[in-house]
Amino acid sequence: MSAADLISQDLFYIAHRGSGDNWTEHTLQAYRQAIAHGAPAIEISVHRTQDGRFVCHHDTGLERLCAIPKEISEVTWDELQEMRNDARAWLGPNTPLEPIPSLDAVLAELGGQAVLFVEDKTGQHAAELIELLEASAAPNDSIMWKQPAAGTGYELAAKAGMKTWGYFAPEKFSDIETLADRFDAIGIHDSADSAIINRAIATGLPVICWEVHTRSKRDALQRQGVQGMMCSNYPYVTTGSPSLPSATDNFASGHRAAGDLPDVLTWNSQPQLIPSEGILRLPEARKASYVLGSMATDGTGSWRVNASMRWPIRGKENQIAGLAFGLPADAPYRAFEAQQMDGYHVQLESRGEISLWRADGKSPKNLERTSWTVPVDGAWIQLELVMSPGNLKIRVGEAVLNADLGDKIQPGYLNLLTLIPAGGSVEFRSIGIERKVGA
Repeated sequence: MSAADLISQDLFYIAHRGSGDNWTEHTLQAYRQAIAHGAPAIEISVHRTQDGRFVCHHDTGLERLCAIPKEISEVTWDELQEMRNDARAWLGPNTPLEPIPSLDAVLAELGGQAVLFVEDKTGQHAAELIELLEASAAPNDSIMWKQPAAGTGYELAAKAGMKTWGYFAPEKFSDIETLADRFDAIGIHDSADSAIINRAIATGLPVICWEVHTRSKRDALQRQGVQGMMCSNYPYVTTGSPSLPSATDNFASGHRAAGDLPDVLTWNSQPQLIPSEGILRLPEARKASYVLGSMATDGTGSWRVNASMRWPIRGKENQIAGLAFGLPADAPYRAFEAQQMDGYHVQLESRGEISLWRADGKSPKNLERTSWTVPVDGAWIQLELVMSPGNLKIRVGEAVLNADLGDKIQPGYLNLLTLIPAGGSVEFRSIGIERKVGA
């Protein structure tokens, strides 16, 4: 496929950094896997080493991924080959360490297999990079030259027969109308509001939004007329919720499942996975939710949802944690906040109360509550939800809540919650959903 063919489509996808929510970003493994999962295009950031070798890496420095406080421009290719990208903090403790690939190797292996969005990240080596691209196995018409909209290099790329994409970060949104006509397509950061996106659409050029992590963001952008989705979570975002008869968590793998994401998309917000025990631990420092997109289902009928949770150490103050369910989308469930999503949540309090809440366009309303016997520190609490048309039964140990809801309910999207951590972490394991036999 050529770059022109790609951007002419009503909806198209690019694997951002090789789909960095799934594989270690900007590595051959990520690029290979993204293409193997059907990505028609991948995005590649490029830097040049001290001795002139072009390599694939996002940051100018090596500290975030390699724990080495040096700039790429300060090290040689031979030195770089001794280093490894480490994405375990983001993807999980069993994520393999990966080498930093040379652009030569990427082009030799993947040229012609996908459209390549290539960026000279420092903006200092456009002529040399374009010369290398022209001499590679990748056809010129399969390369999309990528750059900040206010940068240079696009004229050289266009002269070489490449399509060009200029992207607008938030500080350059004011320049959309002035700079857009330099390019064959334009990019808008996902922080843009609807008015800014409408301005981009009004240019008449294909608009690509980066970075798209969720199906709900994809759907919202598509409704506004955005054609291109630069996805960090490619295998998940490009599919819909399946009608699965059952699903279980992936915590024991030690690698985050496609579709599972923390509520804040930063590396230090990813909860800890403990694969030896099949545990996910939500933080002690803040209120948080964790989206289990990998377990979403749109199936109707009657369902059972099971989960185990515990507070490893119970504090003196009341701690509140639980499970959100029946959510229509994979945005984070932010209970009792302005961004509250419609749906339900059950919360367990360490002072000995269980309660069921429902949100429908406003702050959650309490439907039912009861007391329960809180186990000793470190003991696992078994939570069971049985969903049938119009009815929900919640069981926690010997305590039972029954709610007549008057409408159909299904698991939808699930979120694990810590609402009041009170200085203590909460752990989850053995999350499972299954359609009840005969439903």
